[in-house]
Amino acid sequence: MKAFLFYSRYSLPYFFAVLAVIGAALGGPWTFLGAAGVFVFHPLIDNLLLKNKKVPEQRPTSLWSLVLLISALPFLCVFGFVGILSSLKASSYELVGLMLSFGTIMGLLGINTAHELVHRKEKELQQLGFGLLSLVNFSHYGVEHVFGHHKNVGTLEDPATARKNEWIYFYFVRSYFKGLWESFFIEHRRLRQKSFWHVFKNRVVGWGLLQIFITLSVYALYGTQALFFWMGQSFVAILLLQTVDYIEHYGLVRKKNSDGLYEGVKAKHSWDSYQAFTNYALINLGYHSHHHLKATLSFNELHEQDDAMKLPYGYSVMALIAFVPPLYFSVMNPRLPQENPK
Repeated sequence: MKAFLFYSRYSLPYFFAVLAVIGAALGGPWTFLGAAGVFVFHPLIDNLLLKNKKVPEQRPTSLWSLVLLISALPFLCVFGFVGILSSLKASSYELVGLMLSFGTIMGLLGINTAHELVHRKEKELQQLGFGLLSLVNFSHYGVEHVFGHHKNVGTLEDPATARKNEWIYFYFVRSYFKGLWESFFIEHRRLRQKSFWHVFKNRVVGWGLLQIFITLSVYALYGTQALFFWMGQSFVAILLLQTVDYIEHYGLVRKKNSDGLYEGVKAKHSWDSYQAFTNYALINLGYHSHHHLKATLSFNELHEQDDAMKLPYGYSVMALIAFVPPLYFSVMNPRLPQENPK
């Protein structure tokens, strides 16, 4: 019971999902309720009421942590279906609200849980992670993130590392398309010594075909408006994930040694946030530096790192600030290490 109560705190995204469903049922401006929960209620609680509260360092080992992750896929399949049905009779105004609310939850709960699962050693859990990514048409992320980002973080070769003074809107385009290209290149290198028929084992192609099938099925069964909703919620979810990536490594670089190789990844190459409400919503994603040091650790095994760079606010506030680049630069640039290149 103690372990269940502890891990129930990480079910916070499900609460926001319920808000999105209630908003869809009420219609009108209430369709924005799910997004408001994440970008209004969450930042207020995280940075005012619970600013100094952290996740306990002592965390029970329990299967409940795994149940929490596995539950996301069936829940979001039903959740996405509710969004599709709600979109059928929605006005244009309501459709925007639904895309924002449902897309925010798909990113918060879906992509974030997928990120945890694709790092796991068990293939079954990895497949669940790719399945979650397919619900938002972002399955190539599972390949590029694990085999590209974690290798190249803090370098110009990494699509997900935001450069100093790079506007987030330019970053969205560069990160997405370069990440997509890198994922194909990673799979090409993995399979190039194999026979032609191993193309069917290409994870980018295979999961991409599933995404196309799901999208075409939504259109065939429910029509154009449902298709707009499905693509719109995917767009919002992907932008939310990219915003998190932007925040986590903004302006941090790894030095290149005299031999032409980069220094090893250290805690100082990630921005961390240890506020409890941020980490309950994001299953400890705020302990990002430890994740980069030991990527296969489960979320409940991640802890504070003394050398990590610390964000001044929780993730939800940092995301809002990031959408105003001059403000973001004024907040973050003074916190960058002195030796970082301009």
